[in-house]
Amino acid sequence: MKRVLNYFLVLFCVCGIAGAQDLSTGMEVAGFRVPDYDEKGQLRAQLYGEHATVLEGGEVEITHLKIEMYRDGKVVMTVFSPHCFFNMDSRQAHSEGRVLIESEFMTVVGQGFTWSAEAGRFEILHDSKVLVKESTQANMKGFEL
Repeated sequence: MKRVLNYFLVLFCVCGIAGAQDLSTGMEVAGFRVPDYDEKGQLRAQLYGEHATVLEGGEVEITHLKIEMYRDGKVVMTVFSPHCFFNMDSRQAHSEGRVLIESEFMTVVGQGFTWSAEAGRFEILHDSKVLVKESTQANMKGFEL
């Protein structure tokens, strides 16, 4: 997930929206998927969106965001948000909207989030709830904090 800046550069170039490094304010793309691979060519993540618009100040507005994160070729976590902003300079995303994180073991929901590509930190800002899946609950019997 450390190459989100490159996601957008590749996204606009591949789609024929922009030239080499020229991302102009107002540029738009719809229905996109951008994969991210590690140094060994293994798929780390895929970013999907219904629509993206380049705004002033290096901001990109994305609607219907979905990010799949992979480990050993399998999706281990998926993040959904109806609307967010990504800053290409700071490599940070933020939203005041809903967020849903789905994994094999749990579902996390909340309102608003921030995400830093550099720090690898994802924070839900308000009203977060964690729903542990039944299969995981059985493995937690006797677990003490």
